Amino acid sequence: MTEIADPVPQLDLRFVRRGNRSVIDRRLFSWPFTLTRGFHLDRAPAHMLTLITQTTSGALHADDHLVQRLHIGSAAAAHVTTQGATAVHRAKDGMEARERVMLTVDRGGYLEFLPEPKILFPESALHQSIEITCDPEGAAAFSDAFLMHDPDHSGRTFRHFTSETTVHGTAGETLLLDRLELDEWPAWHGRCGDFQAFGTFYALLPKPLKFLESLCTAATAALADVAGLYAAASVLPGSIGISLRLAACNGGALRRGLDLGWIESRKAMTDEAPPSRRK
Repeated sequence: MTEIADPVPQLDLRFVRRGNRSVIDRRLFSWPFTLTRGFHLDRAPAHMLTLITQTTSGALHADDHLVQRLHIGSAAAAHVTTQGATAVHRAKDGMEARERVMLTVDRGGYLEFLPEPKILFPESALHQSIEITCDPEGAAAFSDAFLMHDPDHSGRTFRHFTSETTVHGTAGETLLLDRLELDEWPAWHGRCGDFQAFGTFYALLPKPLKFLESLCTAATAALADVAGLYAAASVLPGSIGISLRLAACNGGALRRGLDLGWIESRKAMTDEAPPSRRK
């Protein structure tokens, strides 16, 4: 049987630790991705590199197939985000945009992969996946979020949306599989009908169960103060970390909830809140 090779990523980055700084030692990108310089903004961890990835299109169109691969080397640290929310535009029947993200964190590495949400326009179709392999002594925080936008206020929604998150151990075993699949948006009423933005925040942390349970309690308390947000935190299977489920009335409330998840996870790793990443 012929094995199917992994697709060639349009964005392929590897971060390594050199002295007291994390730097990029593999930096490959092609259309639509583009990169500028990174920044060292944090006091803890002081070696963390912040990188804002950008696309020249700024959107996902029908039949776009984008692949990203990020590798965090031993003892390196990186915060990777995007320049803004990504619009997903209308797709004809039988067509869809696809985005695949492959993440690897080596021993002692630390990754924060926090892209801005996807904006699903009417009749859009998107299949996105995040696959992460994290060493038991590494850590990662990452999010997956979307919101709906109907510019004509005609009641139209996206046509299809699939989001899949998979966490692998270093031996290749599957530790977590989280999948959401929707065909259009249900005509919900009442409180559920107010929600237009949704997200999940994951934190893979090499911490004991009691610590993770305390972190869930702290995160839930912080999220309760955000107006227009309904959220809950739970420990992931196998005590590999925690997740936050978020439903919001608008993109602003969703972003605030994701930010609070990031802040609480960073404090869990470093005992210090991160500085603002306003773009």
